[in-house]
Amino acid sequence: MRNAMICVSMMLAVFLGWPLAFGSGGTPTLEQSRAEASAILAPVAAAEVKPVQVAAAVVAPAKPESCYKRYQREIRQCSGGSSAACRLGAADHWDMCEATGFWPE
Repeated sequence: MRNAMICVSMMLAVFLGWPLAFGSGGTPTLEQSRAEASAILAPVAAAEVKPVQVAAAVVAPAKPESCYKRYQREIRQCSGGSSAACRLGAADHWDMCEATGFWPE
């Protein structure tokens, strides 16, 4: 285990120290990068820009019914001999709605 840690430490030192010791050769300087970027973007900036029209009024989506409100509505519909099973199913659906944000169908 100790030998493995020494090996990993040496590999990390070589990996991090190589650019310091021998230079980073192919890495462009900041000025070179800026010059290349401006040469690439110059034709794009010179092109004619046409304005984009945006719709004036955006209709807001209707606010969805909360899980608890839907649960209350489902409970009111439960009646008869199977009302206990209906209430239990509505409670399960309420839990799923609270977890996912959607009432299961």
